[in-house]
Amino acid sequence: MNAPRRTQEERREATRDALLSAAVALIAERGIEAATLADVAERAGLTKGALVHHFENKETLLDAALDRVGAHLTQTLTAAWDPTAAPYPRIRKALAALVDVGETRDRELRALVALATHGGYDPRLGALVRARVEALERVFCDGFSLTLAELNAQPRVPVETLARALVASVLGAALRPGEAPADGRDARRLWESAIVAMIDPFVVEAP
Repeated sequence: MNAPRRTQEERREATRDALLSAAVALIAERGIEAATLADVAERAGLTKGALVHHFENKETLLDAALDRVGAHLTQTLTAAWDPTAAPYPRIRKALAALVDVGETRDRELRALVALATHGGYDPRLGALVRARVEALERVFCDGFSLTLAELNAQPRVPVETLARALVASVLGAALRPGEAPADGRDARRLWESAIVAMIDPFVVEAP
């Protein structure tokens, strides 16, 4: 039995999806400057004309790639804050998701770092990147606020500060070399311990 033919809109979305996947991969691998329109089209298995039909220039392609990267990371970290879990397991699950993203140097994370680096020279792109990073920070800010309330605990510092520190740690992880620690210890366990040590002094039980 033949598969049903895709509609024109479905074909259009498939083409756009292939182009964005290729763009994100190349940005993560090579950086923005080296991810040319021709290279993106070639990686996607399409012509440059097909790319320009969907994205008229590199600026619009970068904007769309940033949207995809930001949405992926926000959805991944939001899903980790399981409202059905007890407070402490919920925090552990959220932090484990953060460690996973940073330790694996998730492709979208590396692309976000590359976009952020370029945003330092491009104020327009920089503003868009900041908005996406702030969305990640809000995920942890909201998650911690609700969970600490359930625990009848209060932060020593604003939860916004804690959220910024956590997101900064995962962004920094994307820039780390991939080698294991020189003493042979497991890199993931070391980073988990570092995050716990960073969080613990910030939280104190409410009187």
